[in-house]
Amino acid sequence: MAGFILEKSPRAISTFAAIIMALFIQPFTHPCQAQENDPGGFTQLSWGFKGGLALAQHQGTTPRDMEYTVSSSMRRGVTAGVFLVLPVTKRFGIQQEVLYVQKGSRQTIGAEIFDLPTVLEVTYDMDYIEIPLMMRYHWLIDRGVDIYSLGGFAFALKVKDRYKLAAEVDDGVDVVPIRADSDMSEVDMFDFAFTYGVGLEFPLGNNRFLVEYRFDLSIEALSLPTYAYVPFGDEQLLVDNEPVPLRNQCHMLMLGIRF
Repeated sequence: MAGFILEKSPRAISTFAAIIMALFIQPFTHPCQAQENDPGGFTQLSWGFKGGLALAQHQGTTPRDMEYTVSSSMRRGVTAGVFLVLPVTKRFGIQQEVLYVQKGSRQTIGAEIFDLPTVLEVTYDMDYIEIPLMMRYHWLIDRGVDIYSLGGFAFALKVKDRYKLAAEVDDGVDVVPIRADSDMSEVDMFDFAFTYGVGLEFPLGNNRFLVEYRFDLSIEALSLPTYAYVPFGDEQLLVDNEPVPLRNQCHMLMLGIRF
């Protein structure tokens, strides 16, 4: 009988030690406990919605010997989508997004057509599904309002576009209209951009309300059309010009919620 007790004692001791270790470690590994010790920043996977105003324009270089003048203005559009935040530390994380963004520009071009001064009104509308991948860093946490910054790159797929041109050539006797209205299927449907921004987060119940500013700038220029049609009798005469290399840029002001 004594031999039987001595044989079982090591197993009993091992079982007792395992129970004590589990009870000791449990408070440090429980997710609720970790969340209570970390009121600011983020320690768990989170996601949310955002949307707001997009102010887009095109950027390009102006040659010194240019024989025409260009006045560029913004296209006012919208942006909206979803995002996912993967935490790495309490302050640092990776943010993945899928956004619908309206980009483009409005161009007023002064040029000479048939040796007559003419003003061309050009519209570029380009809508994208944009997929940014950014690093997110919280500079201020644990004080109710969080301040964070974002920086990374975005891949964009063009899903809708439109090119329009309108002008009139007036020689004092006749007025000749110049028009163009078509899609931009010849323009590359893919775009790559550098993106960065800053934001504020406030507590909203158990979630977080955010206000965010973002800026996108394309890495490479897109070849945008400049052609037009001039009426010639019963036909339309194509006036074909070289495409102009311009880069997308866009300011975005968004509101959102993170769960």
